[in-house]
Amino acid sequence: MTDMAELSQELLKILQCLEQRYFDQFKWYLKEDGILPVDLELAERWKTVDLMMEKYKGPGALKITMKILEDIGRNDLVDRLRNYQEPKDKSEEDSNAHHPVNGTCKVATIRDELERVQQFAVDVTLDPDTAHPDLVLSKDGKQVYDSNVAKDLPDSSKRFNNCGSVLGKEKFSSGIFYFEVLVTDKTRWTIGVARESINRKGDIFTSPRKGFWTIWLKNKVYEALDNPSVCLPMKSRLQKVGVCVNYKDGLVSFYNVDTADLLYSFTDCLFNGDLLPYFCTNNSKGTNSAPLIICPVINKKNKAELKRVQQFAVEVTLDPDTAHPNLILSDDSKRVHHGDVRMELPDSPDRFNQCVSVLGKQSFSSGIVYYEVQVEGKTEWTVGVATQSIFRKEGITVKPENGFWTITLRNGDEVEANDTPAVRLHPRAHPQKVGVFLDYDKGLVSFYSVDTADLLYSFTGCCFAEKLLPYFCPWVNDGGSNSAPIIITTVNQFD
Repeated sequence: MTDMAELSQELLKILQCLEQRYFDQFKWYLKEDGILPVDLELAERWKTVDLMMEKYKGPGALKITMKILEDIGRNDLVDRLRNYQEPKDKSEEDSNAHHPVNGTCKVATIRDELERVQQFAVDVTLDPDTAHPDLVLSKDGKQVYDSNVAKDLPDSSKRFNNCGSVLGKEKFSSGIFYFEVLVTDKTRWTIGVARESINRKGDIFTSPRKGFWTIWLKNKVYEALDNPSVCLPMKSRLQKVGVCVNYKDGLVSFYNVDTADLLYSFTDCLFNGDLLPYFCTNNSKGTNSAPLIICPVINKKNKAELKRVQQFAVEVTLDPDTAHPNLILSDDSKRVHHGDVRMELPDSPDRFNQCVSVLGKQSFSSGIVYYEVQVEGKTEWTVGVATQSIFRKEGITVKPENGFWTITLRNGDEVEANDTPAVRLHPRAHPQKVGVFLDYDKGLVSFYSVDTADLLYSFTGCCFAEKLLPYFCPWVNDGGSNSAPIIITTVNQFD
């Protein structure tokens, strides 16, 4: 039997995609088809769905919706509904289990729509001058949480003084823009966009009339804070929210990034000036202390390119005979960190004696290789490849002319390619896992941020005259702040 609740949810999502003028036309066609005008005149989208489900008995509502969408020229939404198919009985359900093409088409369609809006991704950072005094922002301006402890900050006109909120630095007054926010482990939050002119003092009511277009999680219920609020039916807990604004068309849409579902769209919005990203987090006495995190949006082409190079993954292990005496290697030779005690080891020609480095056991003199290194939790590190004959005693300068092709993190947030001259890199997010790609015959060494699929840097036109080995430098502990290990990880195809 058809699941009426699921069909209602699908029809509501479709109507939420309609701009107000199209929605008015849609209701006009319904009126002509016999639904009483008095019922339709002031009906919002959810009520319109209820009226259709009542009159047309479920599947008929799907059919009339597709017909009207064709009449008003919204064939894109007709296509979405054509791909919406539900099993009518257990035998059909079993059949679809063996022939999943229908479900695949539906997923592909909504995924295509999300990937379309992701093309408009922009860089968003938090503005500390707007943050409520209880809020703690990360150094890179990408994370925020509520500490429940007010800092002594000037109460400027920009700053929220009662609501635990913060705005983005970036302003938008035209075009289309999109960003994503990780909400994992949070029990309460509000996310969206707001006019620059919003009230920031005292109690704040986040509604379009007040210049806010947002959704929230509160008391285990997801709602779009429209006029009136609209409850959002969810199949699973939200982990990552996508926010898309089409300024010209007056449209603000929210997506479940993991499922690619459209959650809600505010239509015919009157923006009147600059818009800024808006974030509100609440600690609730420690039960909601997880941060909101602005995530880098993964580019479709970058993802495909990373998948391509991952196919050349090779096994890499650390060579203890090359390790500086302060370095501690795991039994499987996959992890290394700096220890505060220098071990008594023979000072062989292979061993680094001043620079806290270690090489891989494997060497490469032709072909293509790729491996990945986890650097999460570290404030300083260097990874890459080096020639077998590199100088390993006293001070070392990791430059191509000395046989090193590497990138480095310094001071917690400064990423550099150790080229000649050094090149400062500006990744969208701090690399947590670095992919190292070597095409020996083409003289190419490339570095990827695995979590975002971004290419960080490429050394090109390199002249390799001998064997190359993986190179790792975890740097010193720095009083414990850099004690996390460098880890050679198993390569899993990027999802």
